[in-house]
Amino acid sequence: MSKTANKIFLNVRTSTWMRALTVVVMLGFGWQCYHLARRVDFGELLARLGSPSVWPWFVLVLAMMPLNWWLEARKWQLLLRPFLAWPFAKTLRATMVGVSLSAATPNRIGEIGGRMLMGSREEAGSILTSSLLGSAAQWVAFLLLAWPALMWTAGDLLADRIPFPVALLWPLGPGVLLLLWFGGKPLLVKIIRWVSRRFSWNNAPLLEGIREVKFGLMMRAGAYACLRFCVYCMQLHILLGCFGLELPLLEGMAGIAAIYLVQAGIPLPPGLNLVTRTELGLLLWNTEPGAGIATVLAFGSLFAINVLLPALPAYWLLVRKKNLR
Repeated sequence: MSKTANKIFLNVRTSTWMRALTVVVMLGFGWQCYHLARRVDFGELLARLGSPSVWPWFVLVLAMMPLNWWLEARKWQLLLRPFLAWPFAKTLRATMVGVSLSAATPNRIGEIGGRMLMGSREEAGSILTSSLLGSAAQWVAFLLLAWPALMWTAGDLLADRIPFPVALLWPLGPGVLLLLWFGGKPLLVKIIRWVSRRFSWNNAPLLEGIREVKFGLMMRAGAYACLRFCVYCMQLHILLGCFGLELPLLEGMAGIAAIYLVQAGIPLPPGLNLVTRTELGLLLWNTEPGAGIATVLAFGSLFAINVLLPALPAYWLLVRKKNLR
């Protein structure tokens, strides 16, 4: 087969694969919408949104959605820079395409795959590695913010079940972070070298990039992750108030952070993660008046605003990716 014919064949095969992927993603998106619609009481939702006092807060939550993903893109760009010199616009587009695929896949698997689709084959290793580092930076937020929140929220419950003071568990989050830094980076290097030997892959540029990822850089990325986590928790706190569950600011934010920490360790698709978060919210706030309907509506609305809504334009970016490089 000639080079021209082979190139045409590869282009056709790639185009067919992209169409099939788009269909699968759209089916997953439709399932998420259907699953969400079944859990939301639209009569109650419309009644709540019909109140003039609710609309300014709901609009504020909508306005915080772009900030949420801007912070995520900035965090990833910091960690991508040692490997690839992508401009922020391309980093943001790849982040949003990752959102579109993550709507139908467990945790961040689809998100990383979507980002890789926006790069070339040669850039795949760098995108994967920087995205894994981004996931590690997200755990900076979980262990520095959500872990103390969990200890505060569940401290009384734990006190009756463990043979030592709960206060001894508070430093565990920062301790795990130090352990991950000193043990995780060497482990990542070993994995890359093993894959390189197994598949005859030149790992020199990738290992050079990893050497440039210093502790200070990870802390800067972690700062973006902490800011984004606060934005996410504040969005949910506002929505809970919009739907009738008014919680004290600090206690409410702590409870929300604890829920996200517990859920983060469960590798489920976002739709099922939504169910898990809702059930945890009901368990935590069930003693409050109107907690049931407010919890379901708040978690469902936040999922629609932060995941499903930005996923719509991201599907178009996925289809048009060749023209965006």
